[in-house]
Amino acid sequence: MRRVLEQEIMEEMMERYSTMYFSEEPVDDEDIKGILLAATQAPNAYNEQPWRFFVAKTPQDKEMLMEYMLPGEKEWISKAPVLILLAGNMGDTHNGLYNYWTPFDTGCAWGYMSLEAQRRGYVTHCIGSFDRVDMRSEFQASEDLEIYGIVALGRPGDAALMAKEKQMPRKTVNAVQLRRR
Repeated sequence: MRRVLEQEIMEEMMERYSTMYFSEEPVDDEDIKGILLAATQAPNAYNEQPWRFFVAKTPQDKEMLMEYMLPGEKEWISKAPVLILLAGNMGDTHNGLYNYWTPFDTGCAWGYMSLEAQRRGYVTHCIGSFDRVDMRSEFQASEDLEIYGIVALGRPGDAALMAKEKQMPRKTVNAVQLRRR
């Protein structure tokens, strides 16, 4: 079902949505590389490229990440053939200072990642419901590394269930004129 907008935008943006239904079909390694390469093209402050991606493809690696998710998330995410942990390095900067923009820049990289996945015929869903504190200590992440989300990546699953998801409406643009007090 194609949505009609007042303005034309990229097809991938129109068709992209976060699914809960993945096929168990494997994701090609070259596609993973291309999707991550697209993410690295995102704009970012001072070109610091603070994002870090940790890819889990094996059942063992995926289970290691799923240990930290809420039970409801694990249930549907287990079919996704690839999980990508999104993190940002807050301290490895050009001037040695804290990089305030890391979460913003990493979010932008996730957006580019999701659009490239969509262009290649994959679907994604970013999960934020997991225990960041325990995960960080378990993986002995540097103090400068912040964990933001886990992206499930795969081919679309059950078409009938996915059709219902696609019908979720988008809010209208809410641009407000900036005014001084």
